[in-house]
Amino acid sequence: MYTVKICQKSDKCHPMNASFMKIPLLDLTILALDCQTTGANPDKGQLLEIGWARVCPSTPASLKTLSVQSYLIKSASDTKIPRAVQRITGITDETMQQAASSKIVWHHLSKTAEEIAAVNQLDFCPTVIHFARFEEPFLRDLHSKQDADRRFLFHLICTHEIAIRLLPGLPRRGIRAVAGYFGHSTPQYRRSTTHAAATALIWKEVVKRLDVTFNVRRFDQLVSWLADTNPPARSIRKFPMNPKVRRELPAEPGVYRMLRSNNDILYIGKAKSLKQRVNSYFGRKTRHSEHILEMLSQARDLSVTTTASALEAAVLESDEIKRHSPPYNIALHPENRRLLFLSKDFQQHSTAVDDDHCIGPIPEGSLSGALAAFGRWLTATPMLKFNCAAYVDRTILGLPPEYAPEMNCLMEGLTNFRQKHKKQLKRHPPVRALTALGARLWWNRIEALSLVKTAEDEDDETNRVAEQLLEADSDRNWTPEMVVETIESVVSRAAHLIRRARWLCMLSECSLAWEVSNAKNAKTNLIIVECGDVVRCNALKRNHEIPKPLGYSKSIRVRQANFDLATYDRLRVVTAELRRLIANGRNVRLRLGPHATLNQSQLEKALKWV
Repeated sequence: MYTVKICQKSDKCHPMNASFMKIPLLDLTILALDCQTTGANPDKGQLLEIGWARVCPSTPASLKTLSVQSYLIKSASDTKIPRAVQRITGITDETMQQAASSKIVWHHLSKTAEEIAAVNQLDFCPTVIHFARFEEPFLRDLHSKQDADRRFLFHLICTHEIAIRLLPGLPRRGIRAVAGYFGHSTPQYRRSTTHAAATALIWKEVVKRLDVTFNVRRFDQLVSWLADTNPPARSIRKFPMNPKVRRELPAEPGVYRMLRSNNDILYIGKAKSLKQRVNSYFGRKTRHSEHILEMLSQARDLSVTTTASALEAAVLESDEIKRHSPPYNIALHPENRRLLFLSKDFQQHSTAVDDDHCIGPIPEGSLSGALAAFGRWLTATPMLKFNCAAYVDRTILGLPPEYAPEMNCLMEGLTNFRQKHKKQLKRHPPVRALTALGARLWWNRIEALSLVKTAEDEDDETNRVAEQLLEADSDRNWTPEMVVETIESVVSRAAHLIRRARWLCMLSECSLAWEVSNAKNAKTNLIIVECGDVVRCNALKRNHEIPKPLGYSKSIRVRQANFDLATYDRLRVVTAELRRLIANGRNVRLRLGPHATLNQSQLEKALKWV
């Protein structure tokens, strides 16, 4: 078991270092270091990447000018990188083909450490790591395997331990939170290059605060201060944002933006009441997820835009998220997302609609691969379906192959699935079979749950089954019954996405009117949508007819061609707001053409399916 110690007996400093230990922190050159791994320690994971930078606080430096060395490190075994690690680091098995041997990496790291020790006239290298307790076991493991005959050269200083003492009320003190608190942004992926740079910039900031707050100015004072002071008990949260900023917000609908001290946008949200929504973040008893607490640890200021209604705020929020890509807006983030149009047999897909690819738009994901496998299986001859595994693709379950069942179990499950739903599966082309069966399964689900989910909830549902299976052990005990249930889930969700695509195409050319409140003489708001964009927002005069949309005569194909990711998400948001208005008992009317106007009751029925 490894523990962090400021000076270990085996690493005792040379007597000549006593005077040089009094080096002012502003003049001390340090090594800012970060590691990315697949586990908590060398026994449970491998070292994937290591990065470092030389820093002296008195030398001006920014993220752009800071020189960082980083290396991917070859694994001694052929162990695959876990999907969870790939997701947060962006490091894949393909990326690791560029990795260097641990021997080469240790050589470069040791050389840099020796140079820093010489600059400081010390026989050790002051090494700053944000969470040293995590990195130290991997550093010592690397040292024992590559350089065991020599003394461990690194004297570790943990900026997380410093932050606990300097910023006791900050909600979160991870590297992203502390860097953001000081006005520095870190990218989405956790990589050693950017984290070593963030650690360097955190060090420069804490050196200034140590002097002002605790009169700690020299290296020996820092060592003593860390050894002699205990971390304070968790105190009441102290948010960086001045309370006056949020208390003076208007109680109107609109969009708010959480800002760092450098004016980076951290998060964009919508609200029926800006004052109530924003202040709800800062209640003493308010419970938040980890990523929200991390965001609030960095937010110093706000900017807001008021709107005439909550629906308009929701649309503006969706568009601004696409424009700015804030790091803490996860659900509507455009990165790694695109829309597809599928062929009627699901075998081909395209990012543009045409005569051969006319089903959509549908978000790309595991379902697109599952639909292709489903189409191949459905169009094969009956004899081949039952007896030839070559016509069965394990991606039909919407899961990576390593999480799928054995072929015999999958084949038996498919046979049972076909027998159970043979009436619907006889329809041609495959899109008709899938939508007919999917509608039946969806209705069964609605009856069983007795509720209708919001658009955001539906998107969560789209990947929920796959996520649960991916989180489970890959050696789980599959049964044919589980195969049937999984395929039914794939079919139900895929059919729902196809229905929603048709609905959004209709909604892309419409006029929507709704009452602002349930009062007898309530004002009626109106928005007009053209080419999927809200082009007009105003009040509708009493007893006036809803204007017909100018683009009502456009064909479905033309409407599909107008879709991009921003349009798709914008109309999803409108759909979610329609549900909310109807749930609140508002009088809502949707006009799709000269003779096509849906009232509140008709809309409620339609929204159950999309």
